[in-house]
Amino acid sequence: MKRGARLAAALCLAAAHALAAAALTPAEVYALVSPSVWRVVTYDVDGLPLSQGSAVVVGPEALATNCHVLAKAKRVVVRHEQTSFDAKLELWDTPRDVCQLRAAGLTAAPVRIAPTASVVVGENVYAIGTPRGLELTMSAGLVSSLRRNTAGQIILVQTSASISGGSSGGGLFDDSGALVGLTTIGSVTGDAQNLNFAIPADWIVELPDRHARLSKKPTSAASAAAAGASR
Repeated sequence: MKRGARLAAALCLAAAHALAAAALTPAEVYALVSPSVWRVVTYDVDGLPLSQGSAVVVGPEALATNCHVLAKAKRVVVRHEQTSFDAKLELWDTPRDVCQLRAAGLTAAPVRIAPTASVVVGENVYAIGTPRGLELTMSAGLVSSLRRNTAGQIILVQTSASISGGSSGGGLFDDSGALVGLTTIGSVTGDAQNLNFAIPADWIVELPDRHARLSKKPTSAASAAAAGASR
């Protein structure tokens, strides 16, 4: 029994060392994932800048962002340093505020998505986005809490990694470079510090199925628009 206990302890210690070895430094996380975090700029019907945010590459020519970043946009452009592409809305789930853009010609590698079930309070995370138009800004913090709805489902990842306006749709990454969530809400009052939130990355994985279901149930406004377009 003692030999078995010693063996089990040795295996646990080896696993702990392996996990520690897998953790990247902040600089390594940035180098790995920053090519896949893009700035989003939207324009109105007159071609004037409307708003800006961030997006993360999640598939070939596909980027995930918050739907509210795209509100009222007539044209969407994604940019990374000196490179830019026009993008089109492909999938949407407005109740969850997750949208997917398609940018033909974009070659940036998609990020790896961390299952929400693997996220734990206290782990290191890094937010990368475009706060106040400052492209590819990185901030560090912890997972502060996992906020759940009445059904016990995780709906927000609370973090101490700071985010600001323009960060919406950016990435919150763990120390292996996997995407934990899309940054979406930051502190809005002077007396609230380090209250920042991201929507779970699982919602990106679930987006195609939810989009298919939601698009089969058009709102009355959408139905009217479709009727007008068919005339």
